[in-house]
Amino acid sequence: MAAVGTEERITLKLMVLKEENKVIFAEAGKDFVDVLFSFLTLPLGTIARVARKESKLQPSEVASLSSLYQSVENLDKECFPTDTCKEMLLCPRNSMEAYCRSSKINIDDTEPTEYFVCSNLICCRDEPPVLISTFRNKRCRCGSMLAKPISPETFDSFDGFVQTNSSFMITDDLKVFPNSLDKIINVLKDSGIENMSLISERTVNITKNQVVDLLKYCFCSISVLTDLFLEKGGRDYRETLLKRRRITPCDLKANNCDGIIVKIVLRKSTGKILFAEGKADFADFLFTFLTIPLGALCLMGGCPYVDSVDGLYKSVVDLDEDYFTTKEVKNKFVDPVLAPQFKLHNLLSLKNGDVPNYFCYVLNNGYFRNRVIEWTIRACSLTPIHKVVNGVSESCVASEFLHPLSDTSNNGKGYVKGPTTYMVTDDLVVTPSSSLSVVSLLRTMNIPRHDLQEKVVSIGKEEGVRILQASLSSRSALTLGLSHLTK
Repeated sequence: MAAVGTEERITLKLMVLKEENKVIFAEAGKDFVDVLFSFLTLPLGTIARVARKESKLQPSEVASLSSLYQSVENLDKECFPTDTCKEMLLCPRNSMEAYCRSSKINIDDTEPTEYFVCSNLICCRDEPPVLISTFRNKRCRCGSMLAKPISPETFDSFDGFVQTNSSFMITDDLKVFPNSLDKIINVLKDSGIENMSLISERTVNITKNQVVDLLKYCFCSISVLTDLFLEKGGRDYRETLLKRRRITPCDLKANNCDGIIVKIVLRKSTGKILFAEGKADFADFLFTFLTIPLGALCLMGGCPYVDSVDGLYKSVVDLDEDYFTTKEVKNKFVDPVLAPQFKLHNLLSLKNGDVPNYFCYVLNNGYFRNRVIEWTIRACSLTPIHKVVNGVSESCVASEFLHPLSDTSNNGKGYVKGPTTYMVTDDLVVTPSSSLSVVSLLRTMNIPRHDLQEKVVSIGKEEGVRILQASLSSRSALTLGLSHLTK
């Protein structure tokens, strides 16, 4: 840890092609690679929030994803069933938060997950399962608040993602490889470099603000390290990438989830989707994008317009498990999951993280004349396995997690209330729909009525993934994502 008043820094060496002022590759150890890999664990809502931070670069927007995030901020609280719904979307949790917090520099400012049990636990313990919440202001079945904080029992000591003594090389577009002579020669060959005198070495020390900039460049650059460290910032390659490639049909396994019926309004002369209208399930589905970890997109056809993210994920998949702190860490990257209890919709076939199954507690006895007159809880914790306990003072019982979208132990139905209809613009601005809002939008666009076309479509897994992919790089997420349905 850095001393009080000082800022953590990470050192790495850059190999620079002097004539072109371009980074060929960087050499770094555990600390920098932990930072890079942590990007894959960040929920998209966290990325949208972090990108708005002031750093060397100006606060940035991540295409339509930022519009979606701002929509949640702007929606009236009356649109949400509970206050927790909005909190979950604006501050989505990271299923690998414990690993990220142990990294030397962690840019995820989301509050750590907390666990709460009934403040009247001494009574409720006798009627298992014990009800637990990961959010404040929830009530127990007995009517008392779930306000007593407890900690998960863990025997793990988290130390980032990769081994301490590892050494890596990172290419300009963020592909990561173990340091080896063969790989160095291949990178130099691919760069067309024969004369080693053309290369210079630079040492840089990275601050937290530069890590934020690094994340921002992931979404707009194909030469991330060059733009970050050699001050070639300001170049936005997204339009180039959009022209170079198109989203192709996703090779995805179908699921049994029913499609979401949506009405889209197009401009006939251009084929551009002006807006879409759908029920609460459509708004819920779009809002779930904010809870999805970045690495999960790579399981759904990848990020067609964000090369560095695809390259980073492939680096993790190809990296031998011996380089990771544990085999489990690599598995968590390769098959990412949502934070526990954040799964809402089955359309994208993502899985929830696990929650502890058992609640354990230790009692203190209060005696008077050899008679027990009072019991108090001395210690309690959560555990994934049933513990064998001894004596009447220690017990381990089943736990049940209160669904954060609900005020009861039953699963919540959605982030927003129905039966409201929601209007979604091409750049994923979500608002409650009304006749006035539709007319106002069309008037602002100044499009003649004869150039408008309505069409009813079904949003299935492929359509959902395409919109999700487009949201990271385009302000026309609906047009780009649903182009195969509008021809």
